[in-house]
Amino acid sequence: MRWTISGWALCAALGGCASDSAPPRAEAGDCPSGKLAFTRATACQNDGSVELCLPRDEQVIQRVRELAPELQGPVGGAGRARCDLTKEALYFIPMPEGCRETGALPEETWARLCRVAADPAVARIVPTWYE
Repeated sequence: MRWTISGWALCAALGGCASDSAPPRAEAGDCPSGKLAFTRATACQNDGSVELCLPRDEQVIQRVRELAPELQGPVGGAGRARCDLTKEALYFIPMPEGCRETGALPEETWARLCRVAADPAVARIVPTWYE
């Protein structure tokens, strides 16, 4: 069964759902929100970027760079995205300047992240936190 945000809202209002799956975590209609560890409203709560793992495949990397030209990497380490370094590399997508001060991510940046998340090679996108 495919659920939408409005479907979950109705389900909650009626007192429960007959499904074991979790509700979507993002506001975008076709955004693969299960791959995003944040919502549009919380996407700026990070240390200036989000991160993802990409296979060590130049065609995949180029495809993702076309979706997000600001893609940075590969960088060393597994990151918070926990890349399998035997077959993946860590990449960052910087957030827009002033993102933390403005609150929610601008619509065009959110749409771009949704397109990246929709790529079958992307397992998940998580906030970057430098510790």
